[in-house]
Amino acid sequence: MSSRLGIENSIASDCSILKPITQVLFENNIAVKAMRDVTRGGLGTVLNEFAEASKCRIEIEEDSIPVNQEVKGFSDILGLDPLYMANEGKMIIAVGNEDADRALHFIKETAAGKNASIIAQITDGNGVVMKTHLGGSRVVDMLFGEGLPRIC
Repeated sequence: MSSRLGIENSIASDCSILKPITQVLFENNIAVKAMRDVTRGGLGTVLNEFAEASKCRIEIEEDSIPVNQEVKGFSDILGLDPLYMANEGKMIIAVGNEDADRALHFIKETAAGKNASIIAQITDGNGVVMKTHLGGSRVVDMLFGEGLPRIC
């Protein structure tokens, strides 16, 4: 996007191959309940699709979502929300509580998963809600309208 807009910055692409992450989970018998890349509609949309399909509520912690500080700043300047930006080479994986810490350990051992984190808990209810870094709550809806165009 910065190239398209002619804005210089030091943000480097973090696109990566996801196979090593999925492979390490299956090799270590992690019971994956759902997984998906966050390309179409971004993280916010994918989480909403998970919540709707599973008839549950997903509660995310804003501070646990690994977004580079430069990307946050760039997004703020342009009025964009990183939750709805396509992110090639990143994925969301749902596992049971009993596998969460082990799964994170194995994911972090891969090059593509080095910045992985546990960002959410599944609860009773519906929809997606984010606890903000200020201590408030924000409803995270599906992406409305067109996503940003991308080159792939």
